[in-house]
Order: sequence, then structure tokens, then C-alpha cells
Amino acid sequence: MTAKLEFDRVSKSFGKRLVADDVSFEVNPGEFFVILGPSGEGKSTFLRMVAGIETVDSGTIRIDGRDITHLPPNKRNVSMVFQNYALYPNMNVYRNIAFPLKMQYFPPEEIEPKVRDVARILGITEILDRRVSQISGGQQQRVALARAIVRNPSLFLLDEPLSNLDARVRFTARAELKKIQRDLGQTFLFVTHDQKEAEALSDRTGVIHQGRFEQISRFSELYDSPQTRWIGDFVGDVPMNYIAGREDGVDGEVGFRPEWAEVGEGPQSATVEVSERVGDSALLLCSTPEGRKVYLHSLRSYAIGTEVHFAIHRRIFFDSNGARRRLPDEVGSAGLPGDSPARADAAR
Repeated sequence: MTAKLEFDRVSKSFGKRLVADDVSFEVNPGEFFVILGPSGEGKSTFLRMVAGIETVDSGTIRIDGRDITHLPPNKRNVSMVFQNYALYPNMNVYRNIAFPLKMQYFPPEEIEPKVRDVARILGITEILDRRVSQISGGQQQRVALARAIVRNPSLFLLDEPLSNLDARVRFTARAELKKIQRDLGQTFLFVTHDQKEAEALSDRTGVIHQGRFEQISRFSELYDSPQTRWIGDFVGDVPMNYIAGREDGVDGEVGFRPEWAEVGEGPQSATVEVSERVGDSALLLCSTPEGRKVYLHSLRSYAIGTEVHFAIHRRIFFDSNGARRRLPDEVGSAGLPGDSPARADAAR
């Protein structure tokens, strides 16, 4: 069983703090949808509203067209995996997985095959007799998932379940989690502040900011085609670069990623403030003559204080309100400081 989730003009606040501001979006059946955003944006509240742990102030939440907005949690057929997994330390792995079935009064002869089947799917059969305190963080994650899966829910809600793992385990756990979701073919709604997780796991990512989704798209589009200046700043290892520019007589800013510029020759110039080696190239933090900070990639390192020249071969124009005016492949016409009038006119 897989499900479609719909938010229809949902609002939610805690006092003066607005978490959801007339939000509408859909999660398609079988989709791995990630809600991404900075800490403190209330991302987990979206999961808790779906689960019925939090009420909505207004609007409607539907699963497969069924209004669940005011149903009690046990009537929603969703499973939630929490950040700390919420496993019972006094129980062994088998009993942790079986617990939700016992709470639903399944007979023991039905519980055992269900537990062993999901344990086989997740590769944890050999640890069923071990206590939770005796297994690794990655194994605990799989036990938490098994406990969610065994109920056969229509929708899985995951609240930063990888955040307590160390970096190396988190890398492999991401791959395992994505494989599990694909094998199950189930709908996953996943919350994180970690861009690497969103990039690795999501079919689509919704970036939440001040109670609204700033953009919903494939992660690659968040990086390559940010719809707002804020997305350009937030997504990426470093913020997008911005230089004053003009398009069709409108003043604004031209945004570009470090790799969208070529250092060596070009009409733009900047002074190197920091040069950091990253693999076989260097990441340069520079200051333009106008006092803007820009990040550039270079095949060679430069001494601090060196003036470098660069050419921008891909650019996005944002208006004075921070909204993107055109798609990246349409904005080569945006004029930049250093562009000659003839060059700008020719580009137009």
C-alpha cells in the first residue's frame, strides 16, 4: 500500500511564531519527499501534523483523498521514525519490532512471521535476540524502520533519523535507507537540515523558509536553478555569488556558482582574500572592486592579495526583491560591471 499526501492551505503557529503559512503541496505515491530547511523553521511540525501529534490551525490534510485533519493518530495509518528512534531499551530487538502489533492485539501466531519477514528485508535477523543497547547506531536505525514497516502503513514519516550517526555510518545509512524505500515502493516524508541527505535521498525536496516553501523541485534544480536569492544562498557548500547587474533596463543582481566562472582571463576582477585547497583545485574567497565577496574555483592556488580576472559563463538574474526573472539558459544577456556596452548589446 502506498499513498498520496496533500496539504491544502494549512496554517499552524505557536503563539507569534508562524510555522506553516497557508501551505499547499503534494507528495506523490511512492515518492521520497524531503522537507529541508535551517534549524528552527519548524520542519518537524509538518510531520507531527500528519501524524496527528499536532493540530492544524486551519486548512486540510488528506491521505489518498481522505480528510485526516481531525482524526486521532491511531486512525491515520502512518508510521513515524523519530530522531532518537524511540526504541525500548529494556526489550530485545524482536520485542521492539513486535510492539506495535501487540498494541493492536494481533495474535502471537501472526506477529512472529510479520516480524521475521521485515527483519529479513532489513538484514537484522541475526540480532533479533539482542538488546537495543548491544547494537550499533546503524542497526538501531534499521530496527526503528522495521517497527514502522511491520504495521504496513500507507505513509512513513521520518524525523532526522540519521542525525545521531557518525559521518561514515551516515553515508552508508543514506544508501541503505534509499534502497529500502525503493524496495518497499512506499511514500516517505523525511525532514532534515542536512543538504547532503536531501540530495542523496529525495525524489523532490521542498525548502521551507518562514512558514512557506521557498521552492519544491529536484535537488539539482535547487542548486542549478534557484527561484529566489534566498535559495541561492542556502543551497550549496558556499552561498551563490552576487554581482550588481541589469537586465532589460531593470537593476538587480546577477547570481553565479563558483564553478560557473572561469579564473584566468575575463572582464571581471577580484582580489584573493582566502585560498583553500580542495582536492585537485582551489576554492578562492575574493573581494570585488565594489566590495562584494565571491567564491571562485581555480585549478591553481593564489597568494593572498593577488588580483585575479574571471569570466562568468553562466548566470541567473534576480530582481530587487530577490526573485529569479528568467531561467539560467535565458539570462546570458544580463549586463555585469566590466562588460563593455558592445558586449552587453550583443548578448541581448
